[in-house]
Amino acid sequence: MAAGSLEISGVIGACLTPLTADGGFVEAALRAQIEFMLADVDAISIAAVEASEYRLLDPDRRRALIRVAAQAVAGRCPTIVGASAPTHRGVVELAEVATEVGAAAVQVLMPHRPWGAQPEGPELVEWFAGLAEVCPLPIVAYHHPLAGADPVPAVLADLSKIDRVVGFKDSSRDFTRIGWLAANIDRPGHARYFTTIQPLLTTLLLGGAGAMMPPPATRISARIVAAFRSGDLAAAAEFQRAFASFPGKWSRYGLTPLMKRAMFHCGVDLGVSGTPGPELPADLDAAIADFVRRDVLQRS
Repeated sequence: MAAGSLEISGVIGACLTPLTADGGFVEAALRAQIEFMLADVDAISIAAVEASEYRLLDPDRRRALIRVAAQAVAGRCPTIVGASAPTHRGVVELAEVATEVGAAAVQVLMPHRPWGAQPEGPELVEWFAGLAEVCPLPIVAYHHPLAGADPVPAVLADLSKIDRVVGFKDSSRDFTRIGWLAANIDRPGHARYFTTIQPLLTTLLLGGAGAMMPPPATRISARIVAAFRSGDLAAAAEFQRAFASFPGKWSRYGLTPLMKRAMFHCGVDLGVSGTPGPELPADLDAAIADFVRRDVLQRS
């Protein structure tokens, strides 16, 4: 595995941002969310995934959120800090904050070309190789095809061989891709390979490290991982099937609004998502509340 390897597997909880009307965040709600996740996760990512709405924060508030969240974690689990930026300099500036707060790694979105086009594979490899030379922390390369580059799997395998690229977060939900990447990134020991909610159990079965997702999906995912690790695949599959309803059944409303509302019904008010965004109908809110009361979202 690359230098500065990422000794994390299982569930990485992705902090959501409790936004305020003026573009800030509610510190108490952020801390409460972290306390909720710490009961279940193996690591926490801060302002790292698109679901976290980090793009809605100005640079100063983004740095403040990183510092507050890391302080709330207080070293109780590893942290991965989002450092996505269009330039190496921008990534390094955020990575310096991540270093200051004791993060294990930074997570960096695979970028488009500066004018918005998809990069060729060698361009992306060159970009990350250059970043690895100047970044003070190990790098988790973040694949999100709606927000950044969408390279073919072989390019990710090439990225995994760059020294200091120690992990991947793959948002594709493509099961063929997941099998190939687990076999060519994680199983050979090049880097840790994480996916997301829907393919978590498949990822584990195929040799991947786990998945990254926001709460309260983290609680269900923790039960999947615990059952998998104990060899109880029937229980793991049963917990995985819960995601067919949540968020699968209501996915058209968007992951972040659904998870924020579910957290409200779990007792942590993270407010609403940024605009433009959907308003959840009353019957859906009632259905989410009912789902939260089920055994699957209780502590194991």
